[in-house]
Amino acid sequence: KPGIKRVTNCMRRNGITSNVRRKKRNRIKKREEYINDNLLKGRFDRKGKNEVWVTDTTEIKYGNSGHKARVHVVLDLYGRYALSYNISETETSSAVIDTFKRAFESEPDAHPMVHTDRGAAYCSMDFNNYLTENKCVHSMSHPGHPWENSPMERWWNDFKHIWMDHHPRPANLEELETLVQDAIDYFNRKRAYASKNGLTAEQFRNQAVSC
Repeated sequence: KPGIKRVTNCMRRNGITSNVRRKKRNRIKKREEYINDNLLKGRFDRKGKNEVWVTDTTEIKYGNSGHKARVHVVLDLYGRYALSYNISETETSSAVIDTFKRAFESEPDAHPMVHTDRGAAYCSMDFNNYLTENKCVHSMSHPGHPWENSPMERWWNDFKHIWMDHHPRPANLEELETLVQDAIDYFNRKRAYASKNGLTAEQFRNQAVSC
């Protein structure tokens, strides 16, 4: 039986080459993730503002071709008051951070617990480093447990069925932005809630200042 060296020399002399399938390299870069437990544990009723902020994103369509955008909202559990929003093409850590930057602009002295699901943007180290810099503790819902962030889920439900379903689909991003702004103004300052003794979310939230 000829050895490998002899076969190689024979192939070289006769101009014969071999097709060797190269081993594929794993091009998937390991994603750095932050995972934490559900520290909130369903304690949604808070005694004061900025104790706990919850957040999430939802997909909204606009335009005749059905373009999609992500709407991000940060909600203070005290009064279920929407502190900030952001609109982006996709759900990214930078879009989420921008939403929180807007919230901290209105509440610069806040250091709340922040509760999210385990979406990739919320698990990113960039977002969690940002929370650490702002002295925030991160609580996370378990996978497939939307009820662990039920106040945010209820807010989205009202946003879609009470607001979006009663307005024409926005034709472009500018119209979508205006519609989201008007929705937040409505749910914060105009809609009264029986659960808040007939007060709006803003009136209820302001009680924490006067008490």
